[in-house]
Amino acid sequence: MTNWHALTVEEVLGRLDVDPVQGLSKQEAGRRLAQTGPNELATDSGPSRLSILLAQFKDVLVWVLLVAGFISGWILNEWVDTGVILAIVVLNAIIGYTQEVRAEAALAELKEMSAPEARVWRDAELTTIAAVDLVPGDVVSLEAGDRIPADVRLIELVRLEADEASLTGESLPVSKQVEPTPLESGTGDRVSLAFAGAVVTSGRGKAVVVSTGQLTEMGKIANLLTEEEPRTPLSLEMGRVGRTIAVLAFGIAIVIFVLGLVRGNPVESMFLIAVALAVAAIPEGLPAITTITLSRGVQRMARRNAVIRKLTAVEALGAASVICTDKTGTLTRNEMSVQKIGFAGASLALKEAHGSERRIHRYGLIAALCNDSQPSGRRFIGDPTETALLRSVDPIVLNVDEVRSSYPRVDELGFDSRRKRMATLHHTEEGYLLAVKGAPEVIIDLSSDVETRTGAEPIDDALVHRAKAEAAEFAAAGLRTLAFAYRLFESRPVDLQGVEHDLTLVAIVGMSDEIRPEVPPAVRAAERAGLRVVMVTGDHEVTARSIADELGLLDDGRRVMGGAELRSIDEDVLASVVADFGAYARVDPVDKVKLVRAWQRQGAIVAMTGDGVNDAPALKAADIGISMGSGTAVSKEASSMVLADDNFASIVAAIEEGRGIFSNLKKVIYFLLSANASEVLVMLAGFLLFGGLGEPLLAVQILWINLVTDGLPAIALGMDPPVPGLMDRRPDQRRDILGRAHQVRILWQSAILAAGALAGFAYGHLVRDLPWEHVRTIGFSTLVGVQMLHVFNVRAQGTSVWQRGFFDNRLLLIAITLSLLLQLGVVYLPIGNQLFDTVPIDLIDWVAILVLNIVPFLTIDFFRTQGLRRNPQSATAMD
Repeated sequence: MTNWHALTVEEVLGRLDVDPVQGLSKQEAGRRLAQTGPNELATDSGPSRLSILLAQFKDVLVWVLLVAGFISGWILNEWVDTGVILAIVVLNAIIGYTQEVRAEAALAELKEMSAPEARVWRDAELTTIAAVDLVPGDVVSLEAGDRIPADVRLIELVRLEADEASLTGESLPVSKQVEPTPLESGTGDRVSLAFAGAVVTSGRGKAVVVSTGQLTEMGKIANLLTEEEPRTPLSLEMGRVGRTIAVLAFGIAIVIFVLGLVRGNPVESMFLIAVALAVAAIPEGLPAITTITLSRGVQRMARRNAVIRKLTAVEALGAASVICTDKTGTLTRNEMSVQKIGFAGASLALKEAHGSERRIHRYGLIAALCNDSQPSGRRFIGDPTETALLRSVDPIVLNVDEVRSSYPRVDELGFDSRRKRMATLHHTEEGYLLAVKGAPEVIIDLSSDVETRTGAEPIDDALVHRAKAEAAEFAAAGLRTLAFAYRLFESRPVDLQGVEHDLTLVAIVGMSDEIRPEVPPAVRAAERAGLRVVMVTGDHEVTARSIADELGLLDDGRRVMGGAELRSIDEDVLASVVADFGAYARVDPVDKVKLVRAWQRQGAIVAMTGDGVNDAPALKAADIGISMGSGTAVSKEASSMVLADDNFASIVAAIEEGRGIFSNLKKVIYFLLSANASEVLVMLAGFLLFGGLGEPLLAVQILWINLVTDGLPAIALGMDPPVPGLMDRRPDQRRDILGRAHQVRILWQSAILAAGALAGFAYGHLVRDLPWEHVRTIGFSTLVGVQMLHVFNVRAQGTSVWQRGFFDNRLLLIAITLSLLLQLGVVYLPIGNQLFDTVPIDLIDWVAILVLNIVPFLTIDFFRTQGLRRNPQSATAMD
């Protein structure tokens, strides 16, 4: 790779073998085009729609469900259950298919950002060609408003500036130069280059193409976007759970089938029992209920201005522990404003002073006159720095239109990077006014007087020192500084360049991209919630340090890492020190991805925010990418969530909502798995204890519990109000949603539930001495009841059920009531008796069932609360 930015113009032209006046010949351009290929971003056709659809059926749990559906229909002749299971599979496939079809949209949007045409010298003639036909060595013309068609090396220019914010994160247009820049310069500091996709905001120039297509900086971003997104904790866990369930279901079925044959039971009967056990092990409703829980959460988040593009983002958002946030347009307004103003050491506040104060009035006059921005309704349009100056004085100090009408411009000297200043000449009633603004060190040296309360007075060494110290102080605080001065003439000067001396210094101004007012409290709220906020920007280190320090991101001795250090540091070393830094400056797109991965290697779940093209690769690499609603389409397509109001505070609100949703999602998973485990234990123990009397539960009864009586409370559980103090806890970074500790809890709790149901069988058989159909109906109903009460144990995370309460989720109470009514229908309605092989039972049996429901409920709550007292940290997990 050639470092074009570090070569002189002559060296660049020599290596590319091109004459800057003649340009390339048409024949040579054609030869190079055949060699390098078209100037466009390469995108493959990607997978077909059919392959994307078929990929939705690769998940293990999906195949387990399909097998369960086949068994229910073709073996057990339960076609309704088969239809429900297939509907669940189709629903999940549709959701996944819809998301993946849009996956390549970001690359397509990048292609649209390329300039459609370019003005280029070919055979000494300036002609317009399709940008796709540009080749390295082409000499192109650039003017204000042009979108740069390829990465180019500037060879001639007149006050050329380019807006590269979407690529580098630089909040202001970048002044370009033809002189080479240091070899180690980062992308944002290579000001001798201009990059494809950037826009020329002012000036004009001539440049030679050095990189096209995939080799441009935009092309490198496109390459990063093709990398696979990380899988979320939930998707990893659900895959593992699916495989585990498949193995357990098959293993249990085989064991029971063999044991039955050993005991001399009929083969057909044992086969049906084995199938019922396999069905009991499969949580048929889990995929659909998980999807419903996430979807409902998405709707609630949308009401808080967080638009979720991918359902899995909700789960990652709830577990996020680090927010890597862009500065421009995210923490700041992406709008320059005057922050400080000093008058040779005496600071005055514009909002608190009156325009009658001589120095403020004079500053306002120069800011309005030596300025090319124009009023447009209630706004100003033009260069960001100049519009910020106008907003600082209009209407507080003066009216810009009235001043410009009273002081018409008659001559000017535009800003020049060598002169570092701008001057305009205006006609006044007394003569002429020369208004000058520019770099403080230049304007101060050109000044012979200083404006005071009473008028102009000679400037001495002490005042010069105070003025320069003030400018240095502003710059050290990350502010862009400008000095303002003027000179009066009785007659019109002939040559402006000859009279830019003996100026009267008025003021020194410090400007910056203003921090959004809602950001500081949002950052503090994030810190309280255990979220680490890190600023990642393409802006200069001084500016980054100032913003980060003001937001408290550099507390506890955290530092700022510059882009050069970030590019050179080894990934292993970066991962070991990443927590020591609160901000990163002059960061290139590939380095943002490197930073995200460093945090991920530390076990963090990373949320990355941004709004520019340069943010897209990191948005995709992060566990959750968050783009701004006003950001580029590329960043939105690469992200998992879009903030509709561009408000950083909405991120914290979304994380709070995400934590609640994720907490509910874990409750749903724990409830359904503990319910399924209790059914397996009932079937296994029931067969060993009562196998000679008949099947403990029929397959159709188990499917009824899994899809209906358990399904309704599980859906309501997914909409449970958040646990109090959710944002006062540190994020739950553990990715073992179903790790060993949780599996142990599920097992012992399901064992207690199963013991309650088995006690129902024992009551019916040993105490009441009822026929087996009555005994099975009592055991069946007891199992439904203990699972209904178990919902309250599952939802009481971090506390006892009595402290959590029973009545704050009306939907849950309705769901449980409906499930119990449906169970009564199964027991007492003829159609229920026919479909589920049940019989009506007596009132005394319901009293026994109630007791057998309450005992497991109280037992689990007792052991849970005892465990909480021994280990309070388990409050953030399933207790």
